[in-house]
Amino acid sequence: MKLAIIGAGVAGLAAAHRLRSLGSGLEIVVFEKSRGVGGRAATRRAHGATFDHGAQYVKAPTPELEALLRHTLPTAPVDIALPVWTFDRHNRIAEGDHAQNRDPKWTYVDGITRLAKELAHGLDLRLTTRISRIAQANGSYILFDEQDTIVGATDAVLLTPPAPQTRDLIAASALSRTAQTTILAELDKVTYRACLSVTLGYPPRLRSRPFYALVNTDRQHPISWLAYEHLKPGRSSADQHVLIAQMAPEWSVAHWNDPPPLLAEQVAELVGSLLEESLRAPLWSDRQGWRYALPDGRADFETLNSAIGGLFFAGDYTAGQGRVHLAIEQGWKVAERIAAR
Repeated sequence: MKLAIIGAGVAGLAAAHRLRSLGSGLEIVVFEKSRGVGGRAATRRAHGATFDHGAQYVKAPTPELEALLRHTLPTAPVDIALPVWTFDRHNRIAEGDHAQNRDPKWTYVDGITRLAKELAHGLDLRLTTRISRIAQANGSYILFDEQDTIVGATDAVLLTPPAPQTRDLIAASALSRTAQTTILAELDKVTYRACLSVTLGYPPRLRSRPFYALVNTDRQHPISWLAYEHLKPGRSSADQHVLIAQMAPEWSVAHWNDPPPLLAEQVAELVGSLLEESLRAPLWSDRQGWRYALPDGRADFETLNSAIGGLFFAGDYTAGQGRVHLAIEQGWKVAERIAAR
């Protein structure tokens, strides 16, 4: 039996990894529109620095998740031992939740993309291939790319892109009208918060702090998250400090098309005000726009995955919250469904 997985984000890769561990015997091919794997579990190397400009770390709140990260996958993660503190719209910084800070915050010395690479190892990956629609025919599914060229036929399809992208694909596809209507109605329940992630590099002059990162708690600040990336284990550099500012959804949308130099200038000003340091002149900056950063709302897993035989769905939008470990769990959940088919 052949399975096509559309999207090489964490949910799709976790599903493929679980299916192989179950000995399902499936012939799996993963199609990914970009040049790499991991989706928002993304790492960039530039200006002599390694930084995670999407997801910041992975939590493992269950023994099964901890076993995957620490024992099953070849590369062991490292814990960001420093805590996460909070701030509000008035730039008032306070200690974070002690119980949450006791939980490990797992990352990798060479970046969080390492997790995706480990999950993807040995898979048949077709990168830079965007599937634009699918057609159901004679018990199989035909996959078409952006040029409307057939790129493959398969017995089952797992769709893992963000809900709006999955919706567009389903709307363009030739499927049972009743099933298509059900699926679209479920996907329409989910919207996403956009996020501009701006990385700033400085000479090693930032003040020492008792935390690794700050999170905004009242959702009334232009910055949602601020992290000292150079404090992650293995990321330290003698010649620079690296900050990552992930901007609030409204601010991100308003400044989405700002020229990168202007964007860096504005973010550096906001970061400096929050930290009460002069940070107006970074050595370098980097911009990443995440249009589908965090889901608002949740599509029902059972409704989606029972709408039509051979068509499956998974992602953070079926969990209702954007977290790497939830994407893994959703991938596992749909893998069990596929294996039982």
